[in-house]
Amino acid sequence: MSISTLNSPDTKNTASVYFDNVSHNQTRVDQVALRPLPDHTYVIYFTPRSGSSRLTEILSQTQKLGEATEAFNPNFLPGIAEAVQAKDMQSYIENLSRWLNRNGVFGFEITGHQLNKVFPQVTDFFDAFSNAKSFWLIREDIVAQAVSLAKMVTLDIGHTAQSNPDQRREAEKSFTYAPQKIKRWLNHILAAERLSETWFKRFEISPKRMSYEKMIQLSAGEIANDFASHLGLPDLPEIRFSLQHQKLGTSKNREFADRFRIDEAEFLKTVAKERQPMLNALNSALP
Repeated sequence: MSISTLNSPDTKNTASVYFDNVSHNQTRVDQVALRPLPDHTYVIYFTPRSGSSRLTEILSQTQKLGEATEAFNPNFLPGIAEAVQAKDMQSYIENLSRWLNRNGVFGFEITGHQLNKVFPQVTDFFDAFSNAKSFWLIREDIVAQAVSLAKMVTLDIGHTAQSNPDQRREAEKSFTYAPQKIKRWLNHILAAERLSETWFKRFEISPKRMSYEKMIQLSAGEIANDFASHLGLPDLPEIRFSLQHQKLGTSKNREFADRFRIDEAEFLKTVAKERQPMLNALNSALP
């Protein structure tokens, strides 16, 4: 990793909001310093409601492929900065990669919107992780994805691991068809896809392309070994996974998606045309 560019004054001032309230903890400073830097680093670029949380759970349970957390989510960054005793973005990246080093591997997930928010100069991010292996996780059915995101935002229930069946059933009653919200969140997803694809081209990145639809056809072990292979690591021993994240969609999700496809048919033709090269690249990358 090259992180020297993160010393620029503009970047430091912009990012200071994440580090200004970090309180010094010498014990933790020493603990972080004792941990080695990773031999392998990877980045998972993703869009919301694409199965990223389940993927994180799978990778972390291997105990050999990193934690794959949203390390640069603006909402989480101040708390993580405190945990790793980072005083600026340069020390954050180094300390985090030490602290979350698992068996020589450090990885994280990031959306296009998160990257833009935390790194106003995006070249700082791509310079820092120029040697990282890259993965790109999308959802092929962007309408179903947008309905799922609209539902998550409306009901404030993101994952089965964070709620019980009774809570989900009760919340489901208040989820009504709102095409303007679905369209808003579809455009949000589309913007994140555009950002990532633009950066891949600009910085000559060839990520391993994945999709929610392809991943749900694979076992947790197959997914983990696919990651290991792309990182140049040997196959993992058999692992007994205990996954909490399950599909949250219901018949109402499907009904709303079908209605939206009818209501916004012309708009979705334009979206499909724009996304087709990305989907072609996904399918051509598959064995």
